Amino acid sequence: MVPGVEQIEMHFLDMRGYTTRLFIQRIDLNTPGLSLEVGTPYDLPSYGSSQTVAEMARYADKPGHRVVGGVNGDFYDISNFVPRGPLHKNGEIIKDRFTPTAALPQQALSFFGILNDGKPHIGYTREYENYKSRLTEATGGGVLLMKDSRVVDNSQFPQIDPRIAIGYTAENIIYFVVVDGRKFHYSNGMSYEYLSKLFRSLDVHSALNLDGGGSSTMMIYNALGGVWQMRNQSSDGKARAVSNAWLVISDQP
Repeated sequence: MVPGVEQIEMHFLDMRGYTTRLFIQRIDLNTPGLSLEVGTPYDLPSYGSSQTVAEMARYADKPGHRVVGGVNGDFYDISNFVPRGPLHKNGEIIKDRFTPTAALPQQALSFFGILNDGKPHIGYTREYENYKSRLTEATGGGVLLMKDSRVVDNSQFPQIDPRIAIGYTAENIIYFVVVDGRKFHYSNGMSYEYLSKLFRSLDVHSALNLDGGGSSTMMIYNALGGVWQMRNQSSDGKARAVSNAWLVISDQP
């Protein structure tokens, strides 16, 4: 890893006795030369196609713009890979609307982005228009887990599933969290309630859920091998091609 980025892996039994494996990337945006960017297939300012997170990293990586980590991003329509939420990349608004569906009520509920002052922001769909012009990087998201340092009640969604979420502190520390699931002896997953409690323990200001399940991917750059490596185990058994991602960028040569 590079200065400002830490990787944490945990294996434990939760209070109900379920084995759980989770993976955390901690990114300190106060570190000079470190930033977050939206990853897209072939690094193009468009949507409607798919790649794995590692493939997106390969296309985005170049001297002075090294991809050192990342996670998959927004939910998407599986028939055409159109993301459910907005998409901003490199200051360009590529998609500026939410496309919810009644059959999937946990999607197209929120957004995460980087403002033009470099600070992160999470908001509900109703807040998007007020921030739209100030977002240089952004994707949509699902349920909010924390908002303004308070846990959000998601008791209407009690399911335990593979999860991926992103949150930030008041000090501009970003946390990517991936929880593997659907494999009883390896890892069962996590409910929104438990995931919210995890973010609260990290003193997070706001956090939201991203596209979990088989899409869940936490990727780091392995400098020794010269490859982008998936750290968790997808419930699909391999990395899934997805619509977009969040990439950790270092200005190293």
